[in-house]
Amino acid sequence: MNRHSIARLTQRVRRRKILFILCLLGATLLLMLLSRLLPPTETEMRRSACMIEGHTQLCLIAGRDTIVLHSDSVNQQGVWINRHWWWPSCDGRVLTVEQGCNAIHHSKTTEVKQLAHLLVTFTDSIGRLVNRKDVEKKELEYYLRSHGVQDEGYTRIAQYADLQTKETDSLKRIYDRLTAFKTKANLKLAQRYLLRVAWFNNDGQLEQAQCLPLVSEANHQGRPMIVHTLRSIKPWGAYAVRNLIWGGADHKEIVTVTLVPQDTITPHHALLATGLYIRGGKHNIPKLFARDGSPVFTRHGQFIGIISNQEVKK
Repeated sequence: MNRHSIARLTQRVRRRKILFILCLLGATLLLMLLSRLLPPTETEMRRSACMIEGHTQLCLIAGRDTIVLHSDSVNQQGVWINRHWWWPSCDGRVLTVEQGCNAIHHSKTTEVKQLAHLLVTFTDSIGRLVNRKDVEKKELEYYLRSHGVQDEGYTRIAQYADLQTKETDSLKRIYDRLTAFKTKANLKLAQRYLLRVAWFNNDGQLEQAQCLPLVSEANHQGRPMIVHTLRSIKPWGAYAVRNLIWGGADHKEIVTVTLVPQDTITPHHALLATGLYIRGGKHNIPKLFARDGSPVFTRHGQFIGIISNQEVKK
C-alpha cells in the first residue's frame, strides 16, 4: 500500500470518527429533550414544593429616600422552577405569588396626585396619634411626679410610661419623615420582600436558604413572582418543574402539592390533593390543600401553574 492510499484511509477513518461523535452528541441531546418532556413522578412532584417565609414591606419612595409604611409576615408555598423547559436551569429560582400588605394599597393607587393625597391622609392620621400619645405621656409624667409612694403599682406605671415614651418618640420620627415627604414629587409605592425558602431534604430534615431582596410595584398582589436564593443553586434532591410552552388544557383533573409543618404526623411532608380545574382558572380543591403558591399539576403530571387567591395562575 502506497503513501497516498494510507493517507486516504486515515482521512476516511477520521471522518467516520467525527460522524460517529456528531451522531452520538445528537442522540444524547435528543434523549435529553425527550426526557425533559416526561412528566414528573409522584415523588418528584412532592420534592418540587417548598415554603416561603419572611416579611413584606410597603414602602413609600421619593428619589433615593424610602419610608417603610407597613410590614406583614409572609407564610406561603412555592415551587422550584426551571428558566427553560429544555434545560436544567433552575439556579435557585422559586415561583410563588405576591402577597402584599393588607393595610393601605387595596385602592391600587398609582397616580402621583392620588398618592400625594394618600400620603397627606396617612400623615395626618399619624399626627393625631402622636398628639394623643403626647397627652398620655404628660399625664403619666404628672402621675409619677405627684405620687409619693413607690409601691408595686408605681413601678408598673413607670414601666408603662417608659414604653409609651419610646413608642411616642418612634411615631414622631415617622411623622417628621412623612411630613418632609409631602413636599416631594415623583412619589411611588413599592413592595419589598425579605424572604427565605424552606424545604425538606432526602432525610426529611427541614433546610432553609435566604433569598435575594425583591422589589415590585405595590398593586401586584396575587400575581406570580419569582424569587432567587442567595446562592442561586437548587438544593440537592429538590425537583424543579418545567413550564412547557403548550401549557395545560381546561376542564381536567388536577393535583396540588402542599407542604405541612415538620412536626405533623404524616407519611410524607408534602400532601397531594386532587380536584377539578374549571375554565377561567377556578378549581374545587379545599383551601387547606391549595394554599397560595402551591404548585398545580395535571393528572398526568404536567405542571400548569400555582394557586393564587383560590385560582390557578399560570
